[in-house]
Amino acid sequence: MMMAAFMSLGSFGMAAAHAEDAANVTHGPGMHRGEMREEMKKHCEANPQKCAEMKERMKKEHEEVRAACEKEPARCKEIRQEHREKMREKLCAENPEQCAKMKARHEAMQKQCAADPKACEAKKAEMREKMKERMKQHHEQRMESHESMTTPDGASPDKK
Repeated sequence: MMMAAFMSLGSFGMAAAHAEDAANVTHGPGMHRGEMREEMKKHCEANPQKCAEMKERMKKEHEEVRAACEKEPARCKEIRQEHREKMREKLCAENPEQCAKMKARHEAMQKQCAADPKACEAKKAEMREKMKERMKQHHEQRMESHESMTTPDGASPDKK
């Protein structure tokens, strides 16, 4: 469980590392998701084509994992772990420096969790709550954008 939580954190780091090539941005070992998200936003503004390609590739990979999980629900956790490992190997091959930083952060987190498991569990619970909130906000934003696409009479703007 603990390993999966940290691996998912590492997965986001991999996405940032792929984008890092064009922007040549280095993430410090203490950089948090919010900071990495801001770096990605800057990268995407500076390199919209490469960013769009990366997003499309990640979307495709996500759909492949989702389809595999739907096909074999009992193996879903294992499928996701295999995908994370494959992405980690790819990152390490493309960017050994970023890989080393990621491994160092992971090891530091494992040591912290071994030293104080209760604090680690509390931190993971906090991160889960933050993720739930972000997902809720994302869902609301998508719903708002869908609502703005219809006219007051319920028809789509292009079907007047």
